[in-house]
Amino acid sequence: MDRKRFRENDRLIGTTEEEDAKSGRRQLLACLLASLMSLSAGTVIAGWSPTEGNFKDEDLKKWSTEQESWIISIYVVGALVGALPAGFLSQKYGRKTLLLWLAAPMIAGWVLCLLRLESLFLECMGRFVCGISVGATTVAVPLYAREVSSDVLRGRTGVFLDFMLCVGILYAYVARAVLDGVRQFCLACAVVPVTFVVLFAYVPESPVHLYNVGQYEQAASALRWLRGRWFNVKNEFDKIESSKCLDDELFDRGRKMSAVNKKFLAKVTIISFGLVLVQRMSGAGGVIQYSSTLFKMSGSTIDPNTACIIVGTFQLVASGVSFLLVDKVGRRTLLLTSSAVITACLVLLVVYFSLIEKETLMESPWRISLLFVLCVFISAFRLGLGPIPWFISTELSPALYGGRIQSMAACFSWSLSFVIMKTFKIFVEANPVLLWCSFAAFSAAGFLFVLFYVPETNNKSREQIHIELIG
Repeated sequence: MDRKRFRENDRLIGTTEEEDAKSGRRQLLACLLASLMSLSAGTVIAGWSPTEGNFKDEDLKKWSTEQESWIISIYVVGALVGALPAGFLSQKYGRKTLLLWLAAPMIAGWVLCLLRLESLFLECMGRFVCGISVGATTVAVPLYAREVSSDVLRGRTGVFLDFMLCVGILYAYVARAVLDGVRQFCLACAVVPVTFVVLFAYVPESPVHLYNVGQYEQAASALRWLRGRWFNVKNEFDKIESSKCLDDELFDRGRKMSAVNKKFLAKVTIISFGLVLVQRMSGAGGVIQYSSTLFKMSGSTIDPNTACIIVGTFQLVASGVSFLLVDKVGRRTLLLTSSAVITACLVLLVVYFSLIEKETLMESPWRISLLFVLCVFISAFRLGLGPIPWFISTELSPALYGGRIQSMAACFSWSLSFVIMKTFKIFVEANPVLLWCSFAAFSAAGFLFVLFYVPETNNKSREQIHIELIG
């Protein structure tokens, strides 16, 4: 139908307090169900390795450190491959459609791992295929959450990606500890994307995507499902149209971008990539993946699997706190708090492993302090640096460029992650003090980057953010 002829039915205009509450619940539900793919991604990120797990299969092979590093890190290569086209595919076929498609490689990857027996190739291939889904999920979920949420809920729905990643990581830790075999573990992980498909099929497509492809009636229906039957659809359509006009204004009649707008896009890209760099170079990815290795190195009396579950619980709780605070205290405040605490924890890890090298703590009850430091470290990471870099680029970017910048930032993120995953265990066993010193330096620099360069986006429209950045 012709958008310019679309008229909102007068009797549908207006809201009540009850409708507003219901609207918020519907938006949160849609994003929660979309983030079940993030939960599935968390099971891959948590990793599995015979030398670290609790599996009792007699036919499992003990991998060397080099082979193990490939098994654990290969999913990141898949994530890089999956993130590259995700922005384009979600723009062309829809955010919901892409997310439903992503369940297929996730299920196939776990099936390959289930069939692996003693094959290093099959295990790596299975985790690589899962990784394709993981990478694309980190692009598609923030885009979907941004487009189905009102400005006042945008932070909470954006945090869902990281929150459900934490749920998936803890789910994998517990499954690894209680299940007797790799086949049971793989089946437990494969159940998650199947559940996602069943539940998410009933959630509407992004109304912004439907509007942009000319499906105005479907977009109106999606908005009423998300915001309530009294929602003023025409006003929302006007906002979408205004956002498109703002994108068109980036170019002059010759389709050339002005110096001001080039500076704006450059600033958005620098902030997006800078936050990803700070996030990855905190070392949190290596800590999550190799928690049991760290506890073994410290000589702690705590069972490594139990310690992993404790750390996983702390990061889940912290991510929940971030969900409650992100729309109240703002993104920038959480990022600064997160960076400051992480830097302090990394300094403590430098001291701790220095004492371990000197064997000062080997017979000391203070060995257990590693668990406390790692719990605080991971909690601080999940409070700000974990969730916010995943979705802030969708808030800063023009609608036309959101998918592209999100894809590029995700690719950069997974490239850094691969380097860290592949080298973390080698470096932490060779020279842990130097490794933690490097992470501490990056984290301190990241705090200054957030302090002087990252703007607050809380409860601000895309137009307001644009004006502030070019101002």
